[in-house]
Amino acid sequence: MVNKLIEMPPNNRYFQFVIRSIEAKKFPPFSDFHLELPPVDGKPEDLGEVHLFTGVNGTGKTRILSVIAAMLGASQPLMRRLKGSEAASFSVSNTYMPPGQMPNRNWYPFTVHSTGGLQWLRLDEFVNKLGTIPAFAYGANPYVSDQQITMMAEVPRPSRDACLSFTYLENSKLLLQAIANLKIRAAMEFQSSSDGNGRDSEGTCMRLVRVLESTVSKVTGLPFRFIVDSYPFSLRVEWGKANLSFDLLPDGLRSILGWLVHALVMTEVWLQGKEDPQKTEAIFLLDEIESHLHPAWQRKILPAFQRIFPKAQIFVATHSPFVIASLNHGWIHPITLANDGVAKLEPLISPSKGHSYVTVVEEIMGIKEWYDPETEELLAQFRTARDDAFAGDENARTKARDLAIEIGRRSIELDYMMGREVLQMDRHIAKTLVPQ
Repeated sequence: MVNKLIEMPPNNRYFQFVIRSIEAKKFPPFSDFHLELPPVDGKPEDLGEVHLFTGVNGTGKTRILSVIAAMLGASQPLMRRLKGSEAASFSVSNTYMPPGQMPNRNWYPFTVHSTGGLQWLRLDEFVNKLGTIPAFAYGANPYVSDQQITMMAEVPRPSRDACLSFTYLENSKLLLQAIANLKIRAAMEFQSSSDGNGRDSEGTCMRLVRVLESTVSKVTGLPFRFIVDSYPFSLRVEWGKANLSFDLLPDGLRSILGWLVHALVMTEVWLQGKEDPQKTEAIFLLDEIESHLHPAWQRKILPAFQRIFPKAQIFVATHSPFVIASLNHGWIHPITLANDGVAKLEPLISPSKGHSYVTVVEEIMGIKEWYDPETEELLAQFRTARDDAFAGDENARTKARDLAIEIGRRSIELDYMMGREVLQMDRHIAKTLVPQ
C-alpha cells in the first residue's frame, strides 16, 4: 500500500513499495486465507488504486482493514477484533520495484496473541521503510462540529496510531484549524501569484483548496466553499445559497468533511509542507464511507477520492451497491460466509464499466430478491401454487389466481407482472388439456 519508501529527493524517486498480498492463519472468521492485491491493469494515472471488499455482516471486511492498519504500525484496531481468540499469525508481502527491473516480493511476518501481545518479527523493518508516507483510516461516523480556532495556530503532525485508529476525528478542532490555515496560505499565494507577465499562477495551497471545494460541490450538487471570517476569527461554509456553521450542516456533508476533506488537509499537515499531497504516495483505509450519504452522493464519493489521491493505494469496505457500481478502475474482493460461519475470499472481480445497480446487487452482492420480504413471500406462495396447478391441481390454480390479484394490488409494476404470469399459466394449462 505504498509507493515510496526510502527518503529521496522529491523529484528523484526510484522505488515503488506496494502491498501485493496478505496471508493469515487462525484468523477468525476466516481461519486461514491468502489475499492477492494485484495491480489494476489499464488504470489511468490520475486515479488511485482501489481494492474494495464487500460481503454480508460478519465476513471480516473491517478485520482485513485492521490487519493492514497493524501492518502499518497501529495494532490497536486489530487487537480489539482478536480479543479472546487464539494467536493469529500473518504475513504481508510488498513489491519493491526499481524502474526497468522485475519487481521483488518481500514477506514480513507478524503474530498477534490473544493476551494482547504483538510479535513483529520482520514487520518492524516494513514499518521503518514506510518512513513519512501518510496513512489514514476512517470509520463510519466521522463528524465535524463547530470549534474555536486561532489565527494560523500550528497543527502538529498526528501520531501513526492516531491516524490509523479509525476514530481519529473524535475532536474536529485540529481539522478546522488546518482548513483555516490552508485557506489563509492560499490567499497569501494568490496575493503573490503573478508570474511577471500579467498571468496568475496557481500555488499548491490554492490548488488544494480548489480541489477540496470543487470535489464537495460535485458530490453534493451544490456550490461549496470554506469561509474564513477575520473578526472574530472563525471558519464556516457556504453551501448553495446558505452560509452555515458546521453544527448546522446535514449529517452526510459533515461526514464527507470528516473523512474526505480530512484526508487531504491532514495529509498536507503530515507532510509539513515538504511535499505535495496529491503527488505523494499514501495509504487509506475506508470503512463504510457511505454511512449517512444518500445514494446520489454514494455513487460519486469513491471516484472523487480516487481522483484526489492518484498516487495512493486505497482499501475500502462497503455494503453499498452504489459505491461498488461507481468503481470503474480497481478490484472488487467478494467475501462469503459458509453455513459453519467461516468466511471465504472469493475470486476477485474486475469492475465492468456500465454495470447497473441491479447487476451489482445480484451478481456481486448475491441478492436475488427484488422486492420487500413480505412481497417476496407472497411471490414464493404464488410460484408454489402455480407449479401445483401445472400438475393438474385445480384448487391450486384458483389459489394462484387469488394470490396474483393480492400481489398485483401492491403496485402498478406488480399488477402488470402478475397479469402476465396468470396469462402464461392459463396458456400452459390449456395446452396440456388439448388432446394429442
